[in-house]
Amino acid sequence: MHRRFATLLVASLGCLLVLTGCSDLRAQLSGEQSSEPANEAAAPPPPLVTESWGTVDGLLSVIVRNPSRRTLRYAAATVTARDASGVSVGSSRAEAEPRDCCVVADLPPGATYGLYVDIGTDGGAVQEVEVAFRDVAWRAPSPTKPPPMEATAIRLTAGASGAVVLADVATPGGSVDEAVVQAHLVDAQGEFLAVVSGRWACFAAAGSRRIEMQLFHPVPPGTEVASVVAYPALSPARPAPGCTG
Repeated sequence: MHRRFATLLVASLGCLLVLTGCSDLRAQLSGEQSSEPANEAAAPPPPLVTESWGTVDGLLSVIVRNPSRRTLRYAAATVTARDASGVSVGSSRAEAEPRDCCVVADLPPGATYGLYVDIGTDGGAVQEVEVAFRDVAWRAPSPTKPPPMEATAIRLTAGASGAVVLADVATPGGSVDEAVVQAHLVDAQGEFLAVVSGRWACFAAAGSRRIEMQLFHPVPPGTEVASVVAYPALSPARPAPGCTG
Protein backbone atom coordinates (compact mmCIF):
# COMPACT_ATOMS: atom_id res chain seq x y z
CA MET A 1 0.00 0.00 0.00
CA HIS A 2 2.74 2.46 0.94
CA ARG A 3 4.75 1.49 -2.14
CA ARG A 4 1.71 2.03 -4.42
CA PHE A 5 1.01 5.43 -2.83
CA ALA A 6 4.63 6.49 -3.31
CA THR A 7 4.48 5.39 -6.95
CA LEU A 8 1.30 7.36 -7.54
CA LEU A 9 2.83 10.40 -5.84
CA VAL A 10 5.93 10.29 -8.01
CA ALA A 11 3.82 9.87 -11.12
CA SER A 12 1.61 12.79 -10.14
CA LEU A 13 4.62 15.03 -9.53
CA GLY A 14 6.07 14.00 -12.87
CA CYS A 15 2.84 14.92 -14.67
CA LEU A 16 2.77 18.26 -12.84
CA LEU A 17 6.34 19.04 -13.90
CA VAL A 18 5.58 18.11 -17.49
CA LEU A 19 2.42 20.25 -17.54
CA THR A 20 4.28 23.16 -15.94
CA GLY A 21 7.08 22.88 -18.46
CA CYS A 22 4.58 22.92 -21.31
CA SER A 23 2.89 25.96 -19.81
CA ASP A 24 6.23 27.77 -19.48
CA LEU A 25 7.13 26.85 -23.06
CA ARG A 26 3.82 28.20 -24.38
CA ALA A 27 4.31 31.40 -22.38
CA GLN A 28 7.81 31.87 -23.76
CA LEU A 29 6.66 31.32 -27.32
CA SER A 30 3.82 33.81 -26.88
CA GLY A 31 6.15 36.41 -25.35
CA GLU A 32 4.45 36.44 -21.94
CA GLN A 33 7.57 35.54 -19.99
CA SER A 34 11.19 34.55 -20.36
CA SER A 35 13.31 31.92 -18.69
CA GLU A 36 16.18 34.44 -18.51
CA PRO A 37 16.73 36.08 -15.11
CA ALA A 38 15.17 39.49 -14.71
CA ASN A 39 17.53 42.29 -15.65
CA GLU A 40 18.37 44.95 -13.12
CA ALA A 41 16.65 48.30 -13.49
CA ALA A 42 17.96 50.16 -16.52
CA ALA A 43 20.18 53.14 -15.81
CA PRO A 44 18.39 56.47 -16.23
CA PRO A 45 19.20 58.35 -19.44
CA PRO A 46 21.71 61.21 -19.19
CA PRO A 47 20.17 64.65 -18.65
CA LEU A 48 21.85 65.97 -21.81
CA VAL A 49 22.51 64.19 -25.09
CA THR A 50 25.70 64.58 -27.12
CA GLU A 51 25.11 66.00 -30.60
CA SER A 52 28.64 66.46 -31.98
CA TRP A 53 32.28 66.90 -31.07
CA GLY A 54 35.43 68.18 -32.69
CA THR A 55 39.10 68.87 -32.03
CA VAL A 56 41.51 71.63 -32.97
CA ASP A 57 45.03 72.29 -31.67
CA GLY A 58 44.59 69.95 -28.67
CA LEU A 59 41.17 71.42 -27.74
CA LEU A 60 38.21 69.03 -27.57
CA SER A 61 34.77 70.65 -27.89
CA VAL A 62 31.49 68.80 -27.35
CA ILE A 63 27.97 70.06 -28.08
CA VAL A 64 25.26 68.70 -25.76
CA ARG A 65 21.53 69.37 -25.90
CA ASN A 66 18.73 69.47 -23.32
CA PRO A 67 16.10 67.05 -24.71
CA SER A 68 13.61 67.55 -21.87
CA ARG A 69 10.83 70.07 -21.38
CA ARG A 70 12.45 71.47 -18.24
CA THR A 71 15.27 73.92 -17.69
CA LEU A 72 18.43 72.26 -16.41
CA ARG A 73 19.47 74.34 -13.40
CA TYR A 74 22.88 72.72 -12.89
CA ALA A 75 25.00 69.76 -13.98
CA ALA A 76 28.74 69.11 -13.74
CA ALA A 77 30.14 67.20 -16.71
CA THR A 78 33.09 64.85 -17.05
CA VAL A 79 34.37 64.62 -20.63
CA THR A 80 36.61 61.72 -21.64
CA ALA A 81 38.27 61.27 -25.03
CA ARG A 82 39.29 57.77 -26.18
CA ASP A 83 41.32 56.43 -29.08
CA ALA A 84 40.38 53.61 -31.44
CA SER A 85 41.40 51.02 -28.81
CA GLY A 86 39.18 52.59 -26.14
CA VAL A 87 42.14 53.98 -24.21
CA SER A 88 41.66 57.41 -22.62
CA VAL A 89 43.78 60.09 -24.30
CA GLY A 90 42.38 63.04 -22.33
CA SER A 91 39.78 63.86 -19.72
CA SER A 92 38.39 66.69 -17.62
CA ARG A 93 38.41 64.33 -14.63
CA ALA A 94 41.75 65.76 -13.51
CA GLU A 95 40.08 69.06 -12.62
CA ALA A 96 39.83 69.44 -8.85
CA GLU A 97 36.75 71.66 -9.17
CA PRO A 98 34.27 72.03 -12.04
CA ARG A 99 35.04 75.05 -14.22
CA ASP A 100 32.96 76.98 -16.73
CA CYS A 101 34.18 74.55 -19.40
CA CYS A 102 32.52 71.58 -17.71
CA VAL A 103 29.49 73.04 -15.93
CA VAL A 104 26.09 73.52 -17.55
CA ALA A 105 23.69 75.93 -15.85
CA ASP A 106 20.25 77.29 -16.70
CA LEU A 107 20.00 75.45 -20.02
CA PRO A 108 16.50 75.86 -21.48
CA PRO A 109 14.57 73.00 -23.10
CA GLY A 110 15.90 72.16 -26.54
CA ALA A 111 18.94 74.45 -26.14
CA THR A 112 22.55 73.39 -26.72
CA TYR A 113 25.70 74.00 -24.74
CA GLY A 114 29.35 73.62 -25.71
CA LEU A 115 31.80 71.92 -23.36
CA TYR A 116 35.52 72.26 -24.01
CA VAL A 117 38.57 70.49 -22.60
CA ASP A 118 42.28 70.85 -23.37
CA ILE A 119 43.36 67.26 -23.98
CA GLY A 120 46.89 68.13 -25.11
CA THR A 121 47.05 65.49 -27.84
CA ASP A 122 46.69 65.16 -31.57
CA GLY A 123 43.01 65.49 -32.42
CA GLY A 124 43.28 62.62 -34.85
CA ALA A 125 43.81 60.23 -31.96
CA VAL A 126 40.32 60.89 -30.61
CA GLN A 127 37.80 58.39 -31.95
CA GLU A 128 35.19 58.37 -29.20
CA VAL A 129 33.93 60.89 -26.64
CA GLU A 130 32.05 60.10 -23.43
CA VAL A 131 30.20 62.67 -21.36
CA ALA A 132 28.97 61.83 -17.85
CA PHE A 133 27.04 64.13 -15.50
CA ARG A 134 26.78 64.54 -11.74
CA ASP A 135 25.09 66.90 -9.29
CA VAL A 136 22.14 67.23 -11.67
CA ALA A 137 19.36 69.63 -10.65
CA TRP A 138 16.30 70.86 -12.52
CA ARG A 139 14.36 74.10 -12.18
CA ALA A 140 10.77 73.96 -11.01
CA PRO A 141 8.19 74.99 -13.62
CA SER A 142 7.54 78.73 -13.63
CA PRO A 143 4.95 80.82 -15.49
CA THR A 144 7.59 83.54 -15.95
CA LYS A 145 9.89 83.01 -18.91
CA PRO A 146 13.40 84.51 -19.13
CA PRO A 147 13.81 87.46 -21.51
CA PRO A 148 14.43 86.33 -25.10
CA MET A 149 17.86 86.78 -26.64
CA GLU A 150 19.07 86.71 -30.25
CA ALA A 151 22.66 86.35 -31.48
CA THR A 152 24.07 86.90 -34.97
CA ALA A 153 27.60 86.23 -36.19
CA ILE A 154 29.27 89.18 -37.92
CA ARG A 155 32.70 87.84 -38.84
CA LEU A 156 35.57 85.58 -37.83
CA THR A 157 39.18 86.68 -37.83
CA ALA A 158 41.86 84.04 -37.43
CA GLY A 159 45.61 84.06 -36.98
CA ALA A 160 48.50 82.08 -35.56
CA SER A 161 47.48 82.88 -31.97
CA GLY A 162 43.82 81.93 -32.30
CA ALA A 163 40.52 83.24 -33.58
CA VAL A 164 38.11 86.05 -32.69
CA VAL A 165 34.36 85.88 -33.32
CA LEU A 166 32.50 89.16 -33.65
CA ALA A 167 28.77 88.88 -32.91
CA ASP A 168 25.72 91.04 -32.23
CA VAL A 169 23.58 90.04 -29.23
CA ALA A 170 20.10 91.52 -28.99
CA THR A 171 17.53 91.56 -26.19
CA PRO A 172 14.20 92.35 -27.90
CA GLY A 173 12.33 92.00 -24.61
CA GLY A 174 13.46 92.77 -21.08
CA SER A 175 16.98 93.46 -19.84
CA VAL A 176 19.41 90.66 -19.00
CA ASP A 177 21.91 91.07 -16.15
CA GLU A 178 24.16 88.24 -17.30
CA ALA A 179 24.15 85.94 -20.33
CA VAL A 180 26.00 82.93 -21.71
CA VAL A 181 27.07 83.38 -25.33
CA GLN A 182 28.67 80.67 -27.44
CA ALA A 183 29.82 80.46 -31.06
CA HIS A 184 30.05 77.16 -32.92
CA LEU A 185 32.87 76.90 -35.45
CA VAL A 186 32.96 74.50 -38.41
CA ASP A 187 35.77 73.65 -40.83
CA ALA A 188 35.75 74.11 -44.59
CA GLN A 189 33.77 70.86 -45.00
CA GLY A 190 31.10 71.99 -42.53
CA GLU A 191 32.20 69.61 -39.76
CA PHE A 192 31.97 70.88 -36.19
CA LEU A 193 35.35 72.08 -35.00
CA ALA A 194 35.20 74.06 -31.76
CA VAL A 195 33.10 76.13 -29.39
CA VAL A 196 33.96 79.65 -28.26
CA SER A 197 32.26 80.48 -24.97
CA GLY A 198 31.94 83.34 -22.53
CA ARG A 199 29.70 85.32 -20.17
CA TRP A 200 28.73 88.95 -20.59
CA ALA A 201 26.80 91.29 -18.31
CA CYS A 202 24.30 94.14 -18.55
CA PHE A 203 22.23 93.74 -21.71
CA ALA A 204 19.70 96.57 -21.89
CA ALA A 205 16.03 95.98 -22.67
CA ALA A 206 15.18 96.27 -26.36
CA GLY A 207 18.86 96.79 -27.11
CA SER A 208 21.75 95.24 -29.01
CA ARG A 209 25.46 94.87 -28.24
CA ARG A 210 28.47 93.83 -30.29
CA ILE A 211 30.82 91.44 -28.48
CA GLU A 212 34.14 89.76 -29.23
CA MET A 213 34.71 86.13 -28.38
CA GLN A 214 38.31 84.87 -28.20
CA LEU A 215 39.48 81.33 -28.95
CA PHE A 216 43.10 80.87 -27.88
CA HIS A 217 43.75 78.10 -30.42
CA PRO A 218 44.63 78.49 -34.11
CA VAL A 219 42.01 77.21 -36.54
CA PRO A 220 42.56 75.84 -40.06
CA PRO A 221 41.89 77.91 -43.20
CA GLY A 222 38.25 77.93 -44.24
CA THR A 223 36.90 77.89 -40.68
CA GLU A 224 33.52 79.60 -40.36
CA VAL A 225 31.00 80.50 -37.66
CA ALA A 226 28.06 78.10 -38.02
CA SER A 227 25.92 79.73 -35.34
CA VAL A 228 25.91 81.86 -32.21
CA VAL A 229 23.61 81.12 -29.27
CA ALA A 230 22.81 83.26 -26.22
CA TYR A 231 20.57 82.79 -23.20
CA PRO A 232 20.17 84.45 -19.79
CA ALA A 233 22.17 83.10 -16.87
CA LEU A 234 19.56 82.69 -14.13
CA SER A 235 22.28 81.64 -11.67
CA PRO A 236 25.09 84.22 -12.08
CA ALA A 237 28.60 82.81 -11.78
CA ARG A 238 29.70 85.90 -9.84
CA PRO A 239 28.05 88.65 -7.77
CA ALA A 240 25.38 90.68 -9.55
CA PRO A 241 27.05 93.26 -11.81
CA GLY A 242 24.75 96.07 -10.70
CA CYS A 243 23.38 96.84 -14.16
CA THR A 244 21.39 100.03 -14.65
CA GLY A 245 18.70 100.82 -17.17
